[in-house]
Amino acid sequence: MSPSLPAQPTDEGLAFAAGAGDRSAFAELVERYAGRIVTAIDRRLGDHHAALDVAQEVWIKVFRAIPRFREGASFRSWLFAIALNATRDEGRRRQRRPTEGPDALAPLATRHQPTQQLAINDALRRVPEPFRSTLQLVDVEKFSYEEAATAMGCNVGTVRSRLSRGRHAFREQWQTEGSQKTRASTGASR
Repeated sequence: MSPSLPAQPTDEGLAFAAGAGDRSAFAELVERYAGRIVTAIDRRLGDHHAALDVAQEVWIKVFRAIPRFREGASFRSWLFAIALNATRDEGRRRQRRPTEGPDALAPLATRHQPTQQLAINDALRRVPEPFRSTLQLVDVEKFSYEEAATAMGCNVGTVRSRLSRGRHAFREQWQTEGSQKTRASTGASR
């Protein structure tokens, strides 16, 4: 008989433990989700350094709010709701600072991503809210419709509708700009 491995605690179990003061439980949640949160924010902002800053704000908010995490809730949905709100706040702050253009906000690391990925991220950033958030959660983060509805504070029917409209808007953005950028880049590199 082989020894069984200890069961890995659920996100929700870790959240309750962290809410009760268990710092190692909180550290485990950060370990599980830190990269995904930064990536999700980076895709929306197009600025890796700003994404790191916003992600840090998200984890501070989570740390402060985790004692109020409620039973029956999905930690992942709750976490991404906080991240979406923080990203929207950063977007609003950027709109109030019009002197900073997109080139000033895009660090070198982002500019050196593969061309097609940059074009996809750019097309996604041009999809209007709340459709962009829905695409991000369902198509990129692989949330179920129910999880996305919880994270966005709406019902499943609204998620389905926003997803359909978001996919349509993304296709339009991709066809008009994204594919042209990819073709121009691959043509220029030959």
